[in-house]
Amino acid sequence: MKQVLLIDESSVFRDYIRNKLDSKRVSTEIGVGMLDSLSKMRSLMPDLVIIDYNTSKEFLFDLLDGKKQDPNAKDIPVVMLEQKMEPNDVARLAPYGIKKILPKPLKIDQLFQVITSILRVEFDIDTTPCILEARVNDNIIFVEIAQGLNREKIDLLKYRMRELIGLYNLSFPKILVMMTDLSLSFIDGPNLELLMGSLLADASIRNKNVKLLTLDSFAREFIAGNPEYADIQVVTDLSKAIDSLLKDVGTADDASTVISERILTAGSPANITGGSLEMRFKSEIESLRSVARDIRIAVIDDDVVIRNVLHKTFQTIHANVDQYESGEAFFPKGLSVTYDLIFLDLMMPGMNGFDVLKKVKEAEIQTPIIVLSAISQREAVLKVLSSGVKSYMIKPLKPELILKKSIEVLQASL
Repeated sequence: MKQVLLIDESSVFRDYIRNKLDSKRVSTEIGVGMLDSLSKMRSLMPDLVIIDYNTSKEFLFDLLDGKKQDPNAKDIPVVMLEQKMEPNDVARLAPYGIKKILPKPLKIDQLFQVITSILRVEFDIDTTPCILEARVNDNIIFVEIAQGLNREKIDLLKYRMRELIGLYNLSFPKILVMMTDLSLSFIDGPNLELLMGSLLADASIRNKNVKLLTLDSFAREFIAGNPEYADIQVVTDLSKAIDSLLKDVGTADDASTVISERILTAGSPANITGGSLEMRFKSEIESLRSVARDIRIAVIDDDVVIRNVLHKTFQTIHANVDQYESGEAFFPKGLSVTYDLIFLDLMMPGMNGFDVLKKVKEAEIQTPIIVLSAISQREAVLKVLSSGVKSYMIKPLKPELILKKSIEVLQASL
């Protein structure tokens, strides 16, 4: 039986790859840390090593040095996955005989083409164009799907859902699936069924807590005609979808009055203390810290205090932060820089946050944006969410929650 050693931080990707390889009777081993990874290379002699460059440079090159010095392991082919690699790092990798370096966000079909060429094992990979993201605001998981339904990304969603439920300690998660631009037909039935299976895979998810936001008639008929999806509501309006999810939050007559408290704040759930939150996200923050020197963040806010809070927060993990005191300061200078994340205030003199969002969209900037604001009015919030913003955090901000939200948003794309 052929064998692959996977050295990776992300359980979502790791579990997906393991299942995919298992389906073709390819054994998968996981390398955890330097000593374990190198030991398994030497003892198992895998047919392929896949390394996610989501780790420190020291770890990577120490590992490759150890592999190169071992006569039995030195010729094992290696595939690297990387999000941002400097040219000098690419040059440093040259002597190690890396078979392929694949950029992230990863195209699944490219990865399996490489695996096929090395292992000589054919995989059936769906190449349908698809954008799929999952993120959390309080206890609601927002799932956005655009362009099409891709079976590989839908399969990945199952693991992402499990990760988010554990990350945020969601006892009874609520799910809002937004797929407003999709036009489906009967041939999409199997993929829609797979999507519903991924959404409902975790035992903690109840049908009544799942809402689908879509204008598509086939999707509506598909859900209505399947008893397995009873109590899942299909809606056509974002505002009504959010109101529906919030209707059991409390006794308020208008669910919008608690929107900032229950959906859009970065505050932790009531049963999580600061200490337990720090413990819960320690490993995730350490993972972010290991690559933070290569992470670049823009902060657009007229409040110098907020800018300093964000700067100091990310300074603790050695990330690079560029500060802009206004929308005018960000344009056009910010367009010449590739950012991993943008924090944006809504209410600023001159060019406000809504103006910035419009210009960002016109410039086709794909960088994820987290809006920071003291505003929690329902109309403003819905307008921001509809514009494609990844999250909305209400001021004042806590450093540990800023890091938590950053980790979530940076890992959102599937």
